[in-house]
Amino acid sequence: MARTAHILGSAQTQSLTGAALSVLWLLFAVAHLFGFAQTGKTSLLVFAIAETLVAVFFLLRTPPKTLTTKPSEWVVAVAGTFLPLLLRPTADSPVPIAEWGLMLGSALQIAGVLSLNRSLAIVPALRELKTRGMYSLVRHPIYTSYLVTFSFYLAANFSTRNLLIVTASLSLLLARVHFEERHLGQTPEYQAYRSRVRWRLIPFVF
Repeated sequence: MARTAHILGSAQTQSLTGAALSVLWLLFAVAHLFGFAQTGKTSLLVFAIAETLVAVFFLLRTPPKTLTTKPSEWVVAVAGTFLPLLLRPTADSPVPIAEWGLMLGSALQIAGVLSLNRSLAIVPALRELKTRGMYSLVRHPIYTSYLVTFSFYLAANFSTRNLLIVTASLSLLLARVHFEERHLGQTPEYQAYRSRVRWRLIPFVF
């Protein structure tokens, strides 16, 4: 277990993860820029910008104070982060409601990322605890934005491939919430925050 913890927490693992994210993001961004040029779907451009912001802050993230060493949590977190980058736009005619819904989700994502800033992480980890901005409303606002963006992305760009990716991504998202709550909940600071902000993803619901 100690060897596993050393490997997962090593600078090499962090660099490899960052490199993999960069490659997948580049392919994702290029595909969506071409999709925007071909279909005129403004939501594709906004969604690509939101995902770019995630990639930037991930690469600039601060070192963690604590980091999970459980391989299962790493698998879920890495898969849940990288899988949505395999989403691809379709040639469907823009659906106004889906277009606006996707842009709303992207705006929520941007607000959540800016609130979290350099404390952004893939696997359950404790950096600087953020409690302001979007984090004063729900404990996982970026995941809340994903609920919106993934759902409306599928509606605006339906394909069997995207359906499978969105279904798997949302399932992994719920597992990530559970793992992160368990990891962060070990600290008195997070316990106090959790007592103030009751809702994990959706106010008054969950």
